[in-house]
Amino acid sequence: MTDFKIPLDVKPVEPPIVQFDSAQAPFLVEVDKYVRAGKARKDFKVSGKGLCAAILDTGLNTQHVDFAGRIAAVRNFTTDNNGDLNDVTDGNGHGTNVAGIVAAGDEHVGMAPGANVAALKVLRNHGGGSFAWVEQALDWVLQNQAVHNIGVVCMSLGDGNNYVEDGPLAAGTLAQKIAALRQANVAVVVAAGNEYYTHASKQGMSYPAIIRDTVSVGAVYDAAVGAFSYSSGARANSTRAGQITPFSQRLHPTINSQTYTDIFAPGAPVTSSGINGPKGESIQHGTSQAAPVTAGIILLLQEFYQRHAGELPSVEQLIGWLRSGAPDTEVVDSMDLDDNVQHTGLTFLRVDALKAMEAAYQELVLSHIEISS
Repeated sequence: MTDFKIPLDVKPVEPPIVQFDSAQAPFLVEVDKYVRAGKARKDFKVSGKGLCAAILDTGLNTQHVDFAGRIAAVRNFTTDNNGDLNDVTDGNGHGTNVAGIVAAGDEHVGMAPGANVAALKVLRNHGGGSFAWVEQALDWVLQNQAVHNIGVVCMSLGDGNNYVEDGPLAAGTLAQKIAALRQANVAVVVAAGNEYYTHASKQGMSYPAIIRDTVSVGAVYDAAVGAFSYSSGARANSTRAGQITPFSQRLHPTINSQTYTDIFAPGAPVTSSGINGPKGESIQHGTSQAAPVTAGIILLLQEFYQRHAGELPSVEQLIGWLRSGAPDTEVVDSMDLDDNVQHTGLTFLRVDALKAMEAAYQELVLSHIEISS
């Protein structure tokens, strides 16, 4: 089995949480406000209800009030928890944080608070795992997609490397499973990777984000929240809304028009569900957090489109809607950012839930599909 790691070596070092420049804490509400997910939910009457997100991660705090009544399935593919297939207890916290960003619906409110969650444990409590476990989980999704109406798979994991093309990786069995899910209109959302500093500010993404059939996601800050230092060595001396985080890997379409980073989303810092009790909370940074923001917004888009068109939209449609907000959602990887990495000077796109929903609405109108209130 090929070993890999969560690209979560991105986290605050001493002090663990920096002093904030304002009184605003970086709760999910801050992320929600920045991407206008709450307004999208209200204006288009969506919550992700009826759909399910498969979270391939370190497991889930299944006792958390944020997921009460909405855990559709659990499956442990690791050797943790005595190898019990039905025990996805999260001894790490990463998976619970990610799941909360997608679908928390009580103590915290995720992007799609009405959606169900399938917790698929493919990472051990120490954070490492095997791609063989990931493949088994993707097989499970393929077999159970119709049963649970799974619309999105969220994989905040990667091998830590830096690729500019998928090349031979695209012929692998994992890539084939991702392609099969895409063919079934299931979006496989993957964190772009947190090793931009580690790889000397070279453009690229980790595997499997580099696979062209994924929806790859990089990370930006959602507000001016002070300075951060990360264990990889990356450092942001100051931050502002829309600033690409110094750890986020990135790949522009001018480098590779087939495997570029599809979208950026808020990924630092994000407060979400935690593993300490039924109302636990955790603060994490990473493209690992940006990916579930995007996955949750995709669920909103899928619910709206399915309601009116009677089927899930294609992943191509979803990506088009996510990227439709330019120029309002353009993110310039500016040379003047106050951090310790080099910048491309290129323009990327970040997600805006309301813009994406409006794009989906317009496509339905142009397709002469009647949209009722």
